[in-house]
Amino acid sequence: MGFKSGLRPFIGLDGTFLKGKCKGQLLVVVAQDSMRHFYPLAWSVVDKETKVKWSWFLRLLQLSLDLKMGEGITFISDMQKDLIDSVHLVLPEAHHRYCVRHIEVNWWKKWGHGEYKKYLWWAAWSTFEEDFKDQLRNMAQVDKDGKEAVEHLMKYPPESWSRAYFDTVCKNYSVDNNLTVSFNSWIKEARFKPIIKMLEDIRVKVMNLLREHESDMMSWSNEFSPQIMQLYNQYLKLQTSVMFIPMVKKDMK
Repeated sequence: MGFKSGLRPFIGLDGTFLKGKCKGQLLVVVAQDSMRHFYPLAWSVVDKETKVKWSWFLRLLQLSLDLKMGEGITFISDMQKDLIDSVHLVLPEAHHRYCVRHIEVNWWKKWGHGEYKKYLWWAAWSTFEEDFKDQLRNMAQVDKDGKEAVEHLMKYPPESWSRAYFDTVCKNYSVDNNLTVSFNSWIKEARFKPIIKMLEDIRVKVMNLLREHESDMMSWSNEFSPQIMQLYNQYLKLQTSVMFIPMVKKDMK
């Protein structure tokens, strides 16, 4: 209910291993609230991550959140192939970002130079296409392997990992999947327990978390979160320092 009422359409997907005697994986779906807290949406135990299991799970999510065909929704994941295929199958209209940390790990196996890493992240953080291209040009000039490094990097579609090409509907510029990483760490102790006990512990933890966040929200001075108001005031201050110079036609010659 909270997701449909006011969260941005940005969702992290991941699978994490169970740590106890009962082996398997926990599929998790996590959103983000206006204070940048993770907001757990759904989780399920499966024997392993496969296209069939992810497709089943995503169809349930689709029905629960009324995602339709995924229009306006942005997912982010660690590029697990079965997960990517499942998102395309169940929610073909959705945008799918790749966690840059996982791109870095795969790409880093061959190009372990610190300069390459720097330009990779600068390219990911670029908000303009020209800036993105500048970072790739800089990367290509690092050493004799630079051009090959760029060619390999561009095998990952830029719209899936660089801010310069992100869809603008969800208004979230995250380039990593820290939402699910934080959630998985938060439930780490529960993942050592038998499945029924684990699920009950997660349910109770999530209920208490949402209650705490609701209590915090009741203390807000207006309908917007303190973090959003801080960002708004920063931009307002920046805007008041801008000087506009009117131009007439003769000035443009």
